[in-house]
Amino acid sequence: MYNAAENIEEYIAQAQDSQLLRQVLHMVHSTFPEEELRYFDNGKTFSAIALGQNPYPSPGYEEAGTINIASQKNYVAVYFYGENISWQNNFPKSAMGKGCLRIKNSKFMEKYEVEIRKFFQNVKLHKPHGKRN
Repeated sequence: MYNAAENIEEYIAQAQDSQLLRQVLHMVHSTFPEEELRYFDNGKTFSAIALGQNPYPSPGYEEAGTINIASQKNYVAVYFYGENISWQNNFPKSAMGKGCLRIKNSKFMEKYEVEIRKFFQNVKLHKPHGKRN
């Protein structure tokens, strides 16, 4: 679901479940306290809250993150770059996609909190543009 917004707060306000989106963002930010969340919009089909840098930039997605958190109609999606094969057994089959974790509701967050935190901790962030060493 594409939501055009000017900033993170406006994006959250437009979310189908803004409370769940805030929960996911809080967990991500607590896992990566040194990193800054930013709003990403390719201007056409995809907008999200990004963290890190897209390790495989393609046209329109150069400023996407290693992790992109997007509000969808029935869930909050956490899109990531990297292998998820080892994590597929930690979540229901319906929650894992190729390159994404679907968080359907607060009950899911509570039930799988430990697994979600471990999942985030194992994602290797790439530094955003202009912040590389």
